[in-house]
Amino acid sequence: MKTENNELKSNSKNLILISLVAFIIVLGLWILNYFLLKDESNENKAAFGNMFGPISALFSGLAFAGVIITILLQGKELALQRLELKDTREELKRSADAQEKSERALIRQAENLKISAKLTALNTLVNHYTESLKNTDIQFNSGRIKHDEIERKRDSYVRRIEEILNNKENN
Repeated sequence: MKTENNELKSNSKNLILISLVAFIIVLGLWILNYFLLKDESNENKAAFGNMFGPISALFSGLAFAGVIITILLQGKELALQRLELKDTREELKRSADAQEKSERALIRQAENLKISAKLTALNTLVNHYTESLKNTDIQFNSGRIKHDEIERKRDSYVRRIEEILNNKENN
């Protein structure tokens, strides 16, 4: 970026310098013409001016050719700019597609984290009820009802874990 700015500044300085030199040359020629022809008669001045008619026509033709060349160069620049815009649009489309894929992946990751949290919670409950079953087996005095209730709750949590895993496999 810095080199492009330096090139633009250098090019504009060169253009200003060339324009200034051309202006000084033309101004010098006008002043020289005035001093050389100030004592001449009007007929001699007219003959002297007519002598440069063909050169004037030549420079007019060259100026017109310069305008044509400029138009052609601008056409080429516009074509290159269109190609650049097309490439930019394609790159932006690829970038948008990649961003959408990333968004979908993040959504799936969030869903997986949610499922993982549920599984962890259910696994903790299953472990708790398994420990409770061990304790009721040791203290069987409290009765079979408490043991069956704990076992039923544990089995229901195990089924929920299996349901979650089956749903995840189906998706």
